[in-house]
Amino acid sequence: MHILSALLLAIAVNIDNFAVGIAYGIKKLQIGWLTNLFIGLISAIGTYLAISVGNDIKNYLSVNVANALGSFILIAVGIWSIWKTLKRQRRKVKMRQEMSFLVAAGSNRAISNSCHKNFSEEFSQEFLQEFSYEKFLEHPEKADVDRSGYIDVQESIALAFGLTLNNLGSGFGGGISNLNVAITTFLVFILSLLGISGGYFLGDRFTTKISGLWAGILSAALVIITGVCEYFLMP
Repeated sequence: MHILSALLLAIAVNIDNFAVGIAYGIKKLQIGWLTNLFIGLISAIGTYLAISVGNDIKNYLSVNVANALGSFILIAVGIWSIWKTLKRQRRKVKMRQEMSFLVAAGSNRAISNSCHKNFSEEFSQEFLQEFSYEKFLEHPEKADVDRSGYIDVQESIALAFGLTLNNLGSGFGGGISNLNVAITTFLVFILSLLGISGGYFLGDRFTTKISGLWAGILSAALVIITGVCEYFLMP
């Protein structure tokens, strides 16, 4: 059953990779095999480190406590991710509504003041999101620094670390729940490769887009399911 949990967790942490692949496919920004491999390796290394730390902590706990704590962390990470995703979406909707109202009112001064206010409120969050995958999901062209239409390894560094950092909490909780580090890391690596390449294929041919909202909610829901499975189904 731990293999099922490892598979669920690997799918959950790679939904974002799949969504990013679709976004890049729609924009016709090519992701080479070396770039895809690099992103997969960074994701796998991050997963390995997070699960290893969780496994080390688990050794100081009883089996029941470790299982309960690991499951709680997974469920908490999933709930927090959903809350963060919905909060970000509400902020975007609010900003659009404010701008639409001000444009309709025809007040350039008000628009300027509103933009300044929004900038001040969002500056710290934008700074912290420098290595966030979300900006590349919404605006894939930002990764193509040289405007070549091709994302090389150097241009994918921020994206790779953003995707990885977003999933460390899930890996940590899975480690405490005694997920096998080798199996989970391998599945994360393989599904990262398949997620980005498969997403790019769909985006390139069918222009099917997964928004950051639904990618975040689906990924978080799978993390919660993994936590529930670990608590109720694992010995």
